Amino acid sequence: MFAVKALSRGNVRHPLRSLLSKYVTRPVTTDTANTGLSPPPPMFTADHLELQTTLRRIIDNDINPFVAEWEQAGQFPVKDVFKTLGSAGFLCVTREQELGGAGLDFTFQIAISEELGNIACGSIPMSIQVQDMATPALAKYGSDELKQQFLAPSIAGDYVACLGVSEIHAGSDVAAVKTVASKDGDDYVINGGKMWTTNGKHADWMCLLANTASAEETGSPYNNKTLICLPMDTPGISTSQKLDKLGMRSSDTCQVFFDNVRVPQSYRIGDEGLGFVYQMQQFQEERMIISAAMVRQLECVVEECARYTSERSIFGNPILVWMSSRCCFYANPLH
Repeated sequence: MFAVKALSRGNVRHPLRSLLSKYVTRPVTTDTANTGLSPPPPMFTADHLELQTTLRRIIDNDINPFVAEWEQAGQFPVKDVFKTLGSAGFLCVTREQELGGAGLDFTFQIAISEELGNIACGSIPMSIQVQDMATPALAKYGSDELKQQFLAPSIAGDYVACLGVSEIHAGSDVAAVKTVASKDGDDYVINGGKMWTTNGKHADWMCLLANTASAEETGSPYNNKTLICLPMDTPGISTSQKLDKLGMRSSDTCQVFFDNVRVPQSYRIGDEGLGFVYQMQQFQEERMIISAAMVRQLECVVEECARYTSERSIFGNPILVWMSSRCCFYANPLH
């Protein structure tokens, strides 16, 4: 296992905090010579590239050699991989240092997500990225007690998080979720269920979106929802068998059921009724994280296609020579 060198920032140390006085940037390839516009500033610095290099070593040594086996088995060792990444400081890098995060800006999260695209399947990056998708609201709006209980161990890789938003009849239409968290004294009593829950079988806690009032009471389905930190070992929680997916084989995806699940109201993230807004904010980070990984995964697909069609011959020539394939790579330097 490899960790980025730790440098001090005040009294706090973190394996990803590497402050350099001079940055080496990637060249800007955008052609702006004939537009009169200035080229866009480079985003990645030497720190970003060092981060990616270290993560790539972990991927090459601890993940990719076993991907084929894990995909065939239908499960990768979630706890082990998360602990490896957490110990090296690669989980939730934008979270505050006092909780074990790196306190880095979001460009470093993008750099990490891009590098995760080098994992030789889609399921493991997706599972890892859920750790960052389920924690932005907790980091921004959660109480100090909640952060210590749920966020700090998630950063360290000791906890696996999952996100409880989608339901059987409410996927993209988040306002249509039916799961209810009713008040009973100082507790919420939760009933309903969630669908397509990545990490659901292995998660230690869920960032749950539930209705804490009716839309009639609040006047809108957009301000009757609340985010709640839900320990997955709470009585009344059950899960379906792992879904038999066409792809993403080695990550677990399941349905989660809630039957009179009781948690303290103190497990609420931020203000009651603002859960829909908080979740929309989390989705913004989620989309950027996924997009960065997809860019690299698509590059890997193109590289593998170019390699194979260069080596595989038919009618005396590599497949790439023939027009049907060549047109796809005409402007690509890989051919």
